[in-house]
Formats: sequence, C-alpha cells, structure tokens
Amino acid sequence: MRNNIDPAGAESSPFSYDTALGRIGTLTLIGAGVIVVYALQKVSTAASVLSLEFMIAGASAAVGGLLGFLFGVPHTREIEPSQSRAADQADGDNAGASRNQMAYRPNTSLEQISDWLTKIIVGVGLVQIKSMPGELRRLAQYLASGMTDRPGAESLVAAIIVFFAICGFVFGFLWARIYLRRWFKEADQDEVKRIDEKLRQLEADAKALALVTQQLNRSAEHSLASDAELAATIGKSSAPVKTQIFDLARKESYNFAAPDFDLRIEGVIAVFKALIAADPRQRFHRNYGELSYAYSRSKPPNLEEAERDITIAMEVRDRLGERGWKYYEFRRARYRIQRDPNFRQKKPSAPDVKERILQDLQTAFRDKGWETWFNEPGQNNIKEWLTLNAVDEEALRGPAETS
Repeated sequence: MRNNIDPAGAESSPFSYDTALGRIGTLTLIGAGVIVVYALQKVSTAASVLSLEFMIAGASAAVGGLLGFLFGVPHTREIEPSQSRAADQADGDNAGASRNQMAYRPNTSLEQISDWLTKIIVGVGLVQIKSMPGELRRLAQYLASGMTDRPGAESLVAAIIVFFAICGFVFGFLWARIYLRRWFKEADQDEVKRIDEKLRQLEADAKALALVTQQLNRSAEHSLASDAELAATIGKSSAPVKTQIFDLARKESYNFAAPDFDLRIEGVIAVFKALIAADPRQRFHRNYGELSYAYSRSKPPNLEEAERDITIAMEVRDRLGERGWKYYEFRRARYRIQRDPNFRQKKPSAPDVKERILQDLQTAFRDKGWETWFNEPGQNNIKEWLTLNAVDEEALRGPAETS
C-alpha cells in the first residue's frame, strides 16, 4: 500500500493496488452487462448469442492480458545498497536490506522473451497500423456471422474486441507490473535469507569447533570458558557439528597417555555438560554416559557426580526404548563399590548396598559384553567385591529377565 502526497504536502487517503485492479474488473463487468442486455433483445436466441459474445469478450481479454503481461514483466537489475534503500523508501517497502547486493544473477529468459515480443509487436503494429481498421472490420464481420438477425452485430463485436482487449491489456500490465515484481522480489529476498542463514550457521559451527578445540587443548595458563558460554556456543551449532564435538571430547576422554590428561579431562567435562545443556529434551543418553566416565577419570575421581550422571543416562536410555547399553549398569556398580566404606575396609557391604550393587551386576552379567568388561584392566575392585560378599556365578545369573 502506498500513500499519495498532494502538492500542498498533505497526505491523502491511502491508495491500494488491489483497488486499481478492482476498478478494471468493475469496468469489465459493465461491458459484460452491455453484452447481456444486447443478447436479451431476442429471448429465443439469447443463449446462443450470449455464449458467442462472451467467448469473443473472453478471447479479446485473454489476448489483451497476454500483451499487457509481456509489456509489464519487470526487469532484474543489481543496485547499490544506497540505491536499494532509496528505492525501497520510494516504494514504501521495508525490505531494502534483503534486496541489495545480489550474490547471483537470476534467470532472465522471461524478461528477454518479453523484450523480443514487445519489440516485434510494436514494430509490426507500426508497419501495419494503416491496415488495422480494415482487418478489425473483417474480423468483426466474420465473428458476427452467427448473429445475422441482430441489428448492429458487427459494430458490437468490434466494440467488444476493442473494449475487452484494452481492459485485458491494462489488467495484465498492472498485474505484472505490481504483483509479479513483488513476487520476484520476495523470491530474491527468500533466497538471500536462506544464504544468510547458511552463512550464519557456518559461522556458528566454526565458532563452536574453535572454542571446543581451545578448551580440550588448553594449557595451565588458560582458564576454562564458563559453562554458560560453552552451552550457548555449542547450542547454536548444527547437529553434525554437535556430533563432531561429541567425538572430539570422547577422544580426549580416552587419551590417557596425554601428559596433561588431568587438565584435559576438565575440558572434557565442561564440553559434555554443554552438550547436555544443548539437548533440553534429553534425546541422547550418551552425553550423560560420557560425562559420567569423565567424572570418574578426574583427579580426584568425582564418583558422586559419576553415579548421578550414569543413572540419568540409564533413565534416558529406558525412556527412549533403546536396547543394550548395559555397560551403564556395570559402571554404576563400580562406582557404588568404590564409594562403599565397607569395601574400603575390606569388609562385606551392608545388605542394602549389596542389593543395589548386585542388581546392577546381574543386569550387566546377562549382556554379551560381560566377559569383555569383567576381564578388562582395572576391574579388580569388582572381583574383590564379589569375593568379599560371597557372590558366585549362580548369584550373578539371578532371576530371568521378564522384559
């Protein structure tokens, strides 16, 4: 919608493009009313005459509309930012920033065809302009041959052709000039927005990877980024980059040979906490599992946090309905054994503690990975606990699973 300003500087009533086209439509309806009145002069033949006249009017409007469309097709051009803003202010638009600095050249085949045809039509029209009245008369005579019983049929047909062709031309020209231009511009703006979004996402991904790499490889002189900064930066990254960050942190968590492993594991913990914060719907239990492992590898081990996070990982796993991942129970049993004061004194566990540890070990025992987990280095505490609490293989087998 555009506001008109009168010479005195006062703002007039707003002008609507829809109103302009609506007036053309009203004018066309008036012409259609004249057709109906003429056809109803003789009721017996009104239907056939009405059909013929409306077909002539429709064909004329279609031809005129096509010509108007060809003459009104907007042209694409690249403009400078200052010109774009000035043009948008003149048009009353607020989208100038998206229109300027086009990074590509749109397909202009329609514009070229429009140029060729309009030049051909204008050229031929100028050459044949003297013969046009005679050709129009012959066309009117031919089309009016079906209305020989109607007085002034030829004149009416000629008027219909001219009237509806002009209406169609003006309508087609205004439609192409106003709405087609808007559609082209909106399409360009949408494309620019998509490109901008991709660039912003690439920038966010690069920033997240750079920050995570810095945290995982930092020296003692550099402090960790805050949890809020890490969570915000990783949260803006794309899903593939989050997966890459997960792999980077997991790799560092298992890099026991690194001379500064104690320092790196702090960065690993911070990164996994940020990944968890970036997953508020808890769709990935492995974030909690790896965070738990990292807590158990810190110096000194934070077994309380490790047990808490491995328990959450199990809850997320069960909620998602994922089978397997019984290593979580095996690890939680290890944490509980390590936290058990009786075990540290080489005594059997209290009944309630023994029951919780045994339940986890029974779940892990039924998994095909038990032998690998049980015999891997560092499992002496579990073997020692089984001996202290007189738990044999039959007890580990326990009752059969019901699910």
